[in-house]
Amino acid sequence: MNADEKPSNWGPAGNQTERRLSSVLVQLGETNADRISLDDILSALSERGFVALFILFAALNLVPLPPGSSTIFGIPLILLSSQLLIGMENPWFPAFLRRKSMSITTYRRFILKLEPLLTRFEKLARPRYWPLPQAIMERIISILVLLLSFLVVLPIPLVNQLPALSIVLLSIGLGEQDGVWLGTGLLVAALAAGFAIGLAASVGLAALHIFG
Repeated sequence: MNADEKPSNWGPAGNQTERRLSSVLVQLGETNADRISLDDILSALSERGFVALFILFAALNLVPLPPGSSTIFGIPLILLSSQLLIGMENPWFPAFLRRKSMSITTYRRFILKLEPLLTRFEKLARPRYWPLPQAIMERIISILVLLLSFLVVLPIPLVNQLPALSIVLLSIGLGEQDGVWLGTGLLVAALAAGFAIGLAASVGLAALHIFG
């Protein structure tokens, strides 16, 4: 491990891993296979648990993607947050989802855009100002991620990026027990909720004006 790298806690509670999430994702793309499946990604992140998957699926919504991609990446967030909320120890996906794949070229393009962002987050996160026991925080954050995930799946430009960013920040806070990232994630979540409510109110008022 390089001198500037520190062990990451982005796995099951209290389970430190030697390599950063960004490094694992980059290495996963160093394959001769033509395609990479969700099962390949889950296998690579198997020891990192829910937090790493929250970060991955949410962060994919922070880079330019084709229309409808937010729904594709948002559904796993709903599934994962529901599992963490009910106390499952390991992430689970049905077989038909695990078989879903993308070309290795597409995967590498995504990771090329994500890796600098994740690296910056990883360098800044560290244990500090953690407010409650980890088990309680896992439940609280799983509820927040579940609610935010319903905004992520909306196929509306700009609506899903704020909740996706909030999920990334909350997940980093949970993984590193970093109260600063947690607080920042809560602030972004409030902004995302306010934006969504404002948009819904505007649409409602416009509908009343047109049809009223």
